[in-house]
Amino acid sequence: MSATLVIFVFIHLIVFAFFVENLRRVHKRASEYELSETRNTLPFGFVRLRHIVILYVVTYVFWVIVSISLYLVFVDSNSSFSIRDGAPTGGLRSIELNL
Repeated sequence: MSATLVIFVFIHLIVFAFFVENLRRVHKRASEYELSETRNTLPFGFVRLRHIVILYVVTYVFWVIVSISLYLVFVDSNSSFSIRDGAPTGGLRSIELNL
């Protein structure tokens, strides 16, 4: 395992722990306080807590997918998705457009 992969995995584990802790706190606070959801108490009249949590989960999953794909493209030279040409200098392939 390379050092960059270890750092990459470590960052993802820290973010995942933060993500789980935030969801745990939201669940705990939502069950502690029985708040009524009326048009006067909701932001913009329609945004509920479950909408915010769903957006948070979708954003986290999107971040994981994008960061893994960017890691495969730019860092991992053994990947078939890598744009590195395998040259000893580690240079990037030149991409020519045939217009």
